[in-house]
Amino acid sequence: MYIAIVRGLIVLWAASFALVPAQAAEPRIYRDGQPVVFEDLIRALSTSDVVLVGEQHGFEAGHAFEARLVAELSRARAGLALSLEMFETDVQLVLDEYLQGHITESAFLAAARPWPRYKTDYRPMVEFCRENRIPVIAANVPRRYVNAVSRNGQSALLRLPRPSRAFLPKLPYSMDISAAYDAELTQMFTAPHGTTSSPGMPSAENMKQAQGLWDHGMAESIIRALRRRDVSAVLHVCGSMHCERGFGIVERLRKASHRLRIATVILRPTPADGSPLAPNLGDFIVDCGP
Repeated sequence: MYIAIVRGLIVLWAASFALVPAQAAEPRIYRDGQPVVFEDLIRALSTSDVVLVGEQHGFEAGHAFEARLVAELSRARAGLALSLEMFETDVQLVLDEYLQGHITESAFLAAARPWPRYKTDYRPMVEFCRENRIPVIAANVPRRYVNAVSRNGQSALLRLPRPSRAFLPKLPYSMDISAAYDAELTQMFTAPHGTTSSPGMPSAENMKQAQGLWDHGMAESIIRALRRRDVSAVLHVCGSMHCERGFGIVERLRKASHRLRIATVILRPTPADGSPLAPNLGDFIVDCGP
């Protein structure tokens, strides 16, 4: 009987260890190809006016790092605001109502058109900001207008009624982008060699203009946030293609103001083949693990 009890306790003891998840490895952070610690990252970012965090949507380890980054940078830099690609400018009022405690979370989610993975990927950041009274900026252009540009070009926006334009950046917006970014977008939006686009599909030129609207709209949202009295710096979270290699939002911010101190943080999973991450993607490259 005693032996049976001991064996049972051993089984329970072993099972208890199986229930404890393995601790995730600390993300590896690189600057100019050289490793730096998290504290050095925060120290460097705390001197920036704009921090652009380029993510891979749906990458859990990357989202966990973002939440940590928002929390720590808000302690190091007074007046920080969080800006998100994941909310569109026409829901800023609803977002503010929730952050200020006027409406419930369920009412907020019903009206704000959150992304499908909001609760796991972005809610931790928004809730931290709500609890600590940190402004959150709904930075993206409403998708319906991006869709209109992808079908009919930028001129589609000029035909909109005046009230609709309140949710858009100043029009017309420039498509004077770097040759390297233009070539990248052309390759991305052009049908493979030897094939033609399907009938009714947007042209490559219109798709580039739609991408330009995304980039320009988010850049203008960031600049507008920096004009607020309660904001001294903005941390903006977006898909990495909007900011890596100094393209997209970065180019447009620099054209808007040469005095802005801008830093980019690019989040990546560990390459399956073990190859190093490209050091030129951003000012800081974070290997967040598999």
